[in-house]
Amino acid sequence: MGMTAVRFVCVAAAVVVIGSGCAGSSGGEIGTGGSGTGTGGGAGTGTGGVSTGGNGGAGAGGAAGTGGANGGSSAGGSAAGSGGGGAAGTTAGRGGTTGIAGAAGTAGAGGSGGTTGAAGRGGTTGTGGAAGAAGGAGRGGAAGGGAAGSGGATGAGGRGGTGGSGGSAAGTGGGAGTACGARDPGQPIGFASLNGGTTGGKGAQVVTVSTYADLKTYAESSTAAIICVQGTISNGANGGQINVKSNKSIIGVGSTALLNGVGLNISSTNNIIIQNLRLTMTGVTTRVDTPNVYTSSDDEGLPAILVNGGDAISIQGTSKNIWIDHCELFNEDPSVQTNHDLYDGLIDVKGQTGFITISWNYLHDHHKGGLVGASDTDLFDDRKITFHHNYYNKVLLRIPMYRGSVGHFFNNYIVGAQDASEIRAGTCVRIEKNYYEALHYSIYTPSDSPGSTERIDNVEVSRTSRAYPANCTADIPYSYSGVLTGTTNDVKTIVPQGAGVGKVM
Repeated sequence: MGMTAVRFVCVAAAVVVIGSGCAGSSGGEIGTGGSGTGTGGGAGTGTGGVSTGGNGGAGAGGAAGTGGANGGSSAGGSAAGSGGGGAAGTTAGRGGTTGIAGAAGTAGAGGSGGTTGAAGRGGTTGTGGAAGAAGGAGRGGAAGGGAAGSGGATGAGGRGGTGGSGGSAAGTGGGAGTACGARDPGQPIGFASLNGGTTGGKGAQVVTVSTYADLKTYAESSTAAIICVQGTISNGANGGQINVKSNKSIIGVGSTALLNGVGLNISSTNNIIIQNLRLTMTGVTTRVDTPNVYTSSDDEGLPAILVNGGDAISIQGTSKNIWIDHCELFNEDPSVQTNHDLYDGLIDVKGQTGFITISWNYLHDHHKGGLVGASDTDLFDDRKITFHHNYYNKVLLRIPMYRGSVGHFFNNYIVGAQDASEIRAGTCVRIEKNYYEALHYSIYTPSDSPGSTERIDNVEVSRTSRAYPANCTADIPYSYSGVLTGTTNDVKTIVPQGAGVGKVM
């Protein structure tokens, strides 16, 4: 499947320290005058990545002093063994064994002493060490490890191998454990790629939060940030609202990060990425004691949950350049929880917002998926949204309800719905290569507020007969052929496999 792979990369650099060589131990006594037979020092035994082996000491004086022993086996045996002293030193000191970027060995020093001995031969020049055998991957950070490791700081570099000084790369946490801090989420496809693009907190500080208070502090700060959400965050029975400020990336760690009863409100702020995060409003158990608010004749008189307006994610005001990617949004099975106004939308967009992409999300067990435009008078030309590769399962309505601008809805898989794509109020939406399982209405418009569509190669397994919206040609100014699932029948397989948390590639 075509996907834009991107990751926020926070990788600790592996630091290679080239230490000075340990002095070689002297072999026997140093020859003196012309009669002793000095030997080079024994090889130093450096440890990977910390110190280098010692050079052989020069034979001092005696006849036929031998060359220095080899450099140590650690990274970058720094200098060649010095030449043996005395007459006709027989063996040149050899360069250190290969290590990571070993410095060239220096020539062996001339022999000293013996009256007849010629200077010992210089040590051969040590070549720059090749990279040492890579150390094993460093283990993940404090909370890392495992297919769904929970990240933490990036693991340190692996230890050097036999000839290495430090592993070839810094270790990473297990699986998706370091996904938040160690990868770039990439670039969105669709309208969020326009108007200057959507980068979130790219290049800013990376923080990890596991409490409501910390999430609120960092997300509502005016400072750009990459916020890694770890574990479940809630705010008790009353729930909570996070008012996300501009230039933020809020990214779940692993596949278990959950905002439970905590809604995200993006209001008149820009350049925000929400990725790899689970959200539900079911954690709000205190009902608002206001009769007839968000209720209807069939809701059994239960007051609605109004935390964050009942939305898991609300985008409003003048917000621009928002990307919601690989998230899971849900409430309760609508066949069990039948009050369709107990919650509101999973993702609702209204006001003078725009340049939004909603991609590869898993939305399930809810009455109303999402609206674009709060009413038939809430119209805005630049409220342009791309929905692609989303998996809707047991979401009954509003997939999506779209008003007031150009839109693009492609490669989405809809199953267990009642009425899916409701196109209203002068809108032109390109609805392309989507797979609709059996339902009531698939693509439709109301007669009192008609919209129009450009319908391209959709599969509709079964639908109640109803006239489609009028035809139009949507202005889609970006390239997306590289991610388009070309065979619509493949959508029902590809999308569930790739949508939701823990699947960012």
